[in-house]
Amino acid sequence: MSNKNNRKRAIGALLACTGALSTTACSQQAKPQSSEKRSIVSYDEINKEYKDSVAQLTWPDSYTPPEALEGEDTKLTFQTGYGDTRASLLFECAWEKEWLSNYATDTHRANKAIEHLSNVPNMGYMSPQRSDDATRRFFKDYLERAKLGDPSGFQENIDNNCP
Repeated sequence: MSNKNNRKRAIGALLACTGALSTTACSQQAKPQSSEKRSIVSYDEINKEYKDSVAQLTWPDSYTPPEALEGEDTKLTFQTGYGDTRASLLFECAWEKEWLSNYATDTHRANKAIEHLSNVPNMGYMSPQRSDDATRRFFKDYLERAKLGDPSGFQENIDNNCP
């Protein structure tokens, strides 16, 4: 009977600790994740953001990015950062396709693609404010596989996420 009472006490203590920790965790005010100011803007403003990002990025010779955002309703509003994210995703996809086209035949072009893709984790669209941990982890894994000559990660990303 003593063993049964000890179990009840242990479970009760565990529940009390869990409750106390939960209350503390829930009562803390969330800190802002970024000093980057977000706002809602028109299609024209987000399209300008997209065009500015496209102009700042280096693209493979075999790829020309769209001149403007494609497939968006021009009457909608957008959160700032969306245009940059779309341009950056096209950048990632273009360089992954470049690597896939060349890794077995042209090491210079494949290495150039890896060099550009190595910058992706530092780009705004991969920041914790705009991308989740899993996305960043998957990209890192795909990049490491490609550096070892394994195309499966980039191919999976292109099949699932690229236009």
